[in-house]
Amino acid sequence: MKMLFRLALLAAIAFGIMKLFEEKKNWEGLTEDEARDRLSEKLSPRVPAEKLEQVTDQIVTQMKARGVLRTEPAVDNGHGI
Repeated sequence: MKMLFRLALLAAIAFGIMKLFEEKKNWEGLTEDEARDRLSEKLSPRVPAEKLEQVTDQIVTQMKARGVLRTEPAVDNGHGI
């Protein structure tokens, strides 16, 4: 019984780590405008409207410092790459 519990716990931790990396991948490579839109969408129910822009600015600044955001939009060269 203990072995089954440990196995289930290990599986849950592994699943959580996989979800975390998947979510991180969804945020990497966004432009600043895309990141601001997503943040506003996610934070608007939790943060008052008058503080939303300030909080978004702080988060985007940190994302820029860590190199998560693209500096310019991707160019479509017609090859789908």
